[in-house]
Amino acid sequence: MIIGFLLRTGPYTSQNVDTCYHLAKRFLAKGHGVRMYLYEDGVINLHKEIKSPQERNVPEMMTELAKAGAEIRACGTCARFRGIRKADIIEEAKQAGMVVFAKYANECDRFLSFGF
Repeated sequence: MIIGFLLRTGPYTSQNVDTCYHLAKRFLAKGHGVRMYLYEDGVINLHKEIKSPQERNVPEMMTELAKAGAEIRACGTCARFRGIRKADIIEEAKQAGMVVFAKYANECDRFLSFGF
């Protein structure tokens, strides 16, 4: 089974990234495929320069998921609007357009959306 995630919120404004992380980690551990598309403020979760000494490290969490087999893409337009360049996001993720989001929504057996 392939599980898709749409993450629309930033790293420290809600618990959505944590929920996505823990669910995706469990699905991967059970052998399921994971596709994650970060949209709107969700793209900030992939910024590799986020440094939070007293909170969890969200870019490291996203890197862990990608290394475990999750396919992670960020909306390129959303990233540009927020001043995030391709070089700013973790190496394991890529920027992509809405065509990739539509592909994910179509190929996933279940698709979960996390926003405001």
